[in-house]
Amino acid sequence: MDRLLALQITLMTLTDTVTDTVRTGAAARARQLRDGDRQAGLSTLEIAIIALGLFLIAGVAVLALTTATNNRLNQIQ
Repeated sequence: MDRLLALQITLMTLTDTVTDTVRTGAAARARQLRDGDRQAGLSTLEIAIIALGLFLIAGVAVLALTTATNNRLNQIQ
């Protein structure tokens, strides 16, 4: 149960971090458009941060499922 709680807290933290990063980028783009700079879209850094966050979330999910499966198999044996 502690592992699931730790997983949930980790995923919530990662989600908040990625959301804050995207919002910050969106605010910067809106500011640029207001100021007359017509460059729009995600920057390379924003894409890299989002990709790394998604890879990390996927890795944590795989780790959690693997651990849960192994624990269940050990209980059956």
